[in-house]
Amino acid sequence: MEPPKIWREKRQRYLGTGIECSDCNNKNFPFTDYCPNCGSEKVEEYKLAERGKIVQFSQVNQTAEEMTTYVPYAIGIIELEDGIKVTGQIVDIDYSQIKVGLHVRMVLRILAKDGEEGLIKYGFKFVPVD
Repeated sequence: MEPPKIWREKRQRYLGTGIECSDCNNKNFPFTDYCPNCGSEKVEEYKLAERGKIVQFSQVNQTAEEMTTYVPYAIGIIELEDGIKVTGQIVDIDYSQIKVGLHVRMVLRILAKDGEEGLIKYGFKFVPVD
């Protein structure tokens, strides 16, 4: 990922921000300049809920070169407490213990390292809630 794209996406990638529409109250992620539900441009930044539950998951065994140090890893669809569904890596748990309905919380972690440019890409992952 080139530096300008990292800079443009920093708020959603690092802070987990989406939008809330002033016209229809729809919440959406990732951040856009308009509401995908009603088309209104009256949107405001919205901080995503940091907790949720796993609704679907899978194990990844083959991936892009920059992610090979993490293989195998688990990725899941997480339904946050505010109803928004996001995709993210599930970490700090053995794959055999992951199950649908498991409660998780969002944490900021390293997503990948770009060897050629030396960039470290950060973003959110999910860890089990005690």
